[in-house]
Amino acid sequence: MSHAARLQNIPSDPYWWQARDQGRPGDTENVPATCDVAIIGSGYTGLSAAYRLASGGLKVVVIDAADLGFGASTRNGGMVSGTLKLSHKELCAAYDRDTANALFQEGQDSVLFLEQSIAEKGIDCDYQRMGMYFAAYAPKHYEALAREAEELAALGVETRMVPQAEQRSELASDIYYGGRTTVMAGGLHPAKYHAGLVAACRAAGVVFRSRCRVRRTVRQGQGYVLSTDRGSLRADQVIVATNAYSDPGMPWFLRRRVIPIGSYIIATEQMDSAKLRALIPAARMIQDTKRNLFYYRLSPDGTRMIFGGRTSFRPISSDESATRLHAAMSTVFPSLAKARVEHSWTGNVAFTFQKLPHVGQHEGIHFALGCCGQGVALMSYFGDRIGRRILGQGGDTAFARTRFTTMPGYSGHPWFLPAVGEFYRLLDWLERPKS
Repeated sequence: MSHAARLQNIPSDPYWWQARDQGRPGDTENVPATCDVAIIGSGYTGLSAAYRLASGGLKVVVIDAADLGFGASTRNGGMVSGTLKLSHKELCAAYDRDTANALFQEGQDSVLFLEQSIAEKGIDCDYQRMGMYFAAYAPKHYEALAREAEELAALGVETRMVPQAEQRSELASDIYYGGRTTVMAGGLHPAKYHAGLVAACRAAGVVFRSRCRVRRTVRQGQGYVLSTDRGSLRADQVIVATNAYSDPGMPWFLRRRVIPIGSYIIATEQMDSAKLRALIPAARMIQDTKRNLFYYRLSPDGTRMIFGGRTSFRPISSDESATRLHAAMSTVFPSLAKARVEHSWTGNVAFTFQKLPHVGQHEGIHFALGCCGQGVALMSYFGDRIGRRILGQGGDTAFARTRFTTMPGYSGHPWFLPAVGEFYRLLDWLERPKS
């Protein structure tokens, strides 16, 4: 079979979905008449909030327009990190130092929360804290990583610079200019983690309704009425946890502030685990420093390469994304040039215009949105924060103080992304040394 033929008609379902909890027959019944808290969205945010609330004695209903966990929570790369899109220096430039420190620390703490949550709920999701390696795509990127390493050390964060001459101890590739490791990071199986959260919620008494779109949410008296595909539900409180999958049925003020961006991932065929481990000797999560970045890792069992990136800012087919990502993977690891791709999928991540998540409430509707591609730990943590706040158990977060603005004329459709993507591609090309 030719190389081109191997990249055609590739299944577009995520590699992770073999462990996905798609719901039960009862999940497609009509919605109940009332509940204490209605949660729209069954991803990490919604499930973490649901578990906290149900454990506190409230009647909770989680509603999703698709199967449970259909969105980013079972489509992501399974990388766990407390890193924010803005560095500590950038946070200090945007906010006062106390807020910047609090934002940074909560990012780090979200990893600890995730680890504690997995342990307390007994979730088997192949979690391991093995760290992350940030690979410098250009010499100036290495210099920037080194400057940031000094800032991180002053904040008590364990990190280490790896010069290009020593890079193969972390990454068997010659296209980068060294990099930096960080300890507060790891990897898991995202669908197993999601399934574990669903199971914990069911045990706590949470009611699920899947394939049930919320068409409208209206304030009525001291509560809300949700009009859905399966009847009306009256709730005392509402949480919107749809992130990059916020559709027109969600409140307009949220959709105008979130930018859904497609991210593409491939999973190779099963290969010799020793040969794959030689490519990433410490089995760390890998992310490079391009604006149109690549991120990759070994599968939890070590037999596949999981390789992702923002290969297009326009919708493309799974075959096209597989072709592009396979070419990129082969550039990073020439030994994988003949590896067959068995899965090629996409999912949306949610960015804000400020590149930081925001947690808040508007007219009584609670929400956590804009994970900016770092959502496994953060969105789990935010869901728990919202649950605690509703229960009167604290739940304060510095991310309630981040700016959450939009731009004139934006209604939730990111028409400007293709131009932004091409501009970023140009900047990446200009910064890369020419041979």
